Amino acid sequence: MNILICDDEPAFGERIQKAVTSFFGTKGVEVQTRVCTRAEEAEALPDLEQYQLAFLDVDLITASGIQLGRTLKQKNHDIMLVYISAYLEFATQGYTVSAFRYLLKESLRQTLPVCLEEVYTELFISQKALVVEVNREVVRIPYDRIYSLESEGRRVMVFGETPHKPLCIYYGKLSELPEELYRSGFLRVGRSAVVNMRYIHKILGYKVQMENQVELSVSRAGYGAIRGTYLEWKGRFGNG
Repeated sequence: MNILICDDEPAFGERIQKAVTSFFGTKGVEVQTRVCTRAEEAEALPDLEQYQLAFLDVDLITASGIQLGRTLKQKNHDIMLVYISAYLEFATQGYTVSAFRYLLKESLRQTLPVCLEEVYTELFISQKALVVEVNREVVRIPYDRIYSLESEGRRVMVFGETPHKPLCIYYGKLSELPEELYRSGFLRVGRSAVVNMRYIHKILGYKVQMENQVELSVSRAGYGAIRGTYLEWKGRFGNG
């Protein structure tokens, strides 16, 4: 899990870093943290879209932490923003960028542990998501972002709306996917593919066509059952 911390007081940023690393360590979640003291430094980081959580000072010296939050949201709409400030009057600004929480520095000792518990619950418990390990890092992908999962040897490629560009690739098997995934509207259509029924355009001629125009082969032996399962699901829930 990638976490960004941006505060113009280096000692304060390090304090947040230690608290965050310690907390997620007790939960068994490996984190990579990056501490910056300027918004420009943070915005220049490569792979900004890979950050899932950010702790930002609202009133940075050279730029607004609110604007930095907007930039992060543009890179990754699902990033959780926690704003920290010495001044309560900045709180309303934080919520203009859908901040998850707003914490005052003077009461951080009491409020940060509570906030971290709420972040953990939101990321790993409340929302339905596929949690996998990629390069020794825990990656969480909400089910509603996943169009299909396709296996190639021991690799599983997770695809979203953009065709042929995986959201991530991890080592595993489709047979190891959690049952919750299937209860949430996913369907195995062949030996090497699982699809999100929400994004199926049609199933015809031993092919499933997704809404992003990607076509995947459907098992001939199981075609009738697969198509029947999809039509039953569509009748109950629709496909958007």
